[in-house]
Amino acid sequence: MPSLTTVQHNNKNGCFLCSYLVFTSSQLVGTKNKIRDVKSFTDLVHRCLVTVPTRMPIPFSSANYWSNFEFHNQVVSFYLSCLPQSQHCKALETFPSIMPTNVGLALRILEQEWKEGNIQHLKLQLNMFTHSLPICLPIWKIAIAVESMLKDHQNEVRQLYQRALQKLPLCATLWKDVKFPITFSFHFDFIFIFCTAIIFRCLRSNIELC
Repeated sequence: MPSLTTVQHNNKNGCFLCSYLVFTSSQLVGTKNKIRDVKSFTDLVHRCLVTVPTRMPIPFSSANYWSNFEFHNQVVSFYLSCLPQSQHCKALETFPSIMPTNVGLALRILEQEWKEGNIQHLKLQLNMFTHSLPICLPIWKIAIAVESMLKDHQNEVRQLYQRALQKLPLCATLWKDVKFPITFSFHFDFIFIFCTAIIFRCLRSNIELC
């Protein structure tokens, strides 16, 4: 079983909760009331995740911040290590509502669904994550790959490429894989500004456009 004592976190509350999680998990072994104690342990994990902050300030900026889910993902890993493999999917599904912007968690959920062969459930999760995490390239690539494996899903693949490129219009790895004509609903003003920016950037970099 992995140990949370190795997790480094600058929040004293987080360190205390780590120690308490490890202690509580050890009490699950040989317990007489398994259902009650596992529920209490699950509640403690959720409390830990919502208590320890994920927002980290950016130096010399009071308005901006970045999100760090390293501590939270290790807590999730520790929690799963205390459960049977068959319960991992169900357990993971409870966490996105707590951490909707946690990309690492989303990818882990998709991996677990794939391992268990839950293709339809995997597609539902992908649909949710492409909306909640629209600029995450790996999620778009997984969604496209899954649809590409299914027969007679060419239209769905085309729509996914179109949605992905609308969210990530400068992503070269998406453009090079496109095998369909893609249409956009961008306004002319947006296209003009976009093309002008590319031209000026090429000129500054001494790149010939002819």
